[in-house]
Amino acid sequence: MTFKKKYVVFIISAALILWALPFIGSENLSFQAIWKSSGQYALDHRILWSLRIPRLILVLTVGASLAVLGASYQVVFNNVLAEPYILGVSSGVTLGLVVAETFFDLRSGTPQNIAVGLLFAGLVVMLFLLSYQWRSGRGLEKIVLFGMGLNFVFSSLLFLVLSYRSQSLGAGSIRWLFGHIPWLNTSQSLIFLLINLTFLSGLWAMGRLIDGLTLGDSVAYTFGFSPAKIRGLLFLLTSLQLTLITSITGAIGFIGLVVPHCVRLLFHPGSTRLLFIISALGGALFLGLSDSLSRTLLPPLEFPIGVITTLLGGPLFLALLWKK
Repeated sequence: MTFKKKYVVFIISAALILWALPFIGSENLSFQAIWKSSGQYALDHRILWSLRIPRLILVLTVGASLAVLGASYQVVFNNVLAEPYILGVSSGVTLGLVVAETFFDLRSGTPQNIAVGLLFAGLVVMLFLLSYQWRSGRGLEKIVLFGMGLNFVFSSLLFLVLSYRSQSLGAGSIRWLFGHIPWLNTSQSLIFLLINLTFLSGLWAMGRLIDGLTLGDSVAYTFGFSPAKIRGLLFLLTSLQLTLITSITGAIGFIGLVVPHCVRLLFHPGSTRLLFIISALGGALFLGLSDSLSRTLLPPLEFPIGVITTLLGGPLFLALLWKK
């Protein structure tokens, strides 16, 4: 199959999947519910537009964002094993949640207060990373190692706190560790979408600069920009976006690592911007399917979304590597 045919098949498949996703669930809905809100379709209409559409907006936004973040990290670090959680931001946010839930009775707070508190925890981690990166212009390897060190420290503290409260462990902490998709209303989902689109637009605008970074720092200087400043700005944007996502959904693994790599194996995109576009669409569809499966396997039980993404994506990733 030629690359042009691959793109056409991918786009058509994506459109069909996006159309079907809102109707996948433990409750079968009629297509008439899209426009009919009275009579026998009243309940279906309410479930579709009040529950499933807002959740789908959130899921597609998170999936697309995580895939683009993973793609940007893999390009900048020139390492296909790089992923959004490599620098320890999500561990810091999750630690902030569990500490607050354990010692400050976070469960009595509103979702907005919880999100603000978790954003603050993520900002603290981001400041650590930016301070280290701007200090004497550290190399990429040292930045990754520093982020991994933060990840180890925060993870150790996290499990220490979980061990302390093991006899009364709440479901909230578990959901944040393995990822979960909350039920937001339409306005909340749209606000989340708009904020993430702002971050993604910033990464899109930096696409050419990121391409320059892949050629090496010496070449980047000849293009008229400072690699250290561009990386600092990139870390700032990606850390803020990842903090926002983690504060809402917890840590959802696998998407940022594997989706961009699968895109490279299948489509061989020639630029960072094209990689971002295909990765965003692939990540959105993959998380959308995973979320539908997590809700329909054993209703009304809802499995952690991170577990489903790994179980679905692992065999797919291994199959692609086997063929290549």
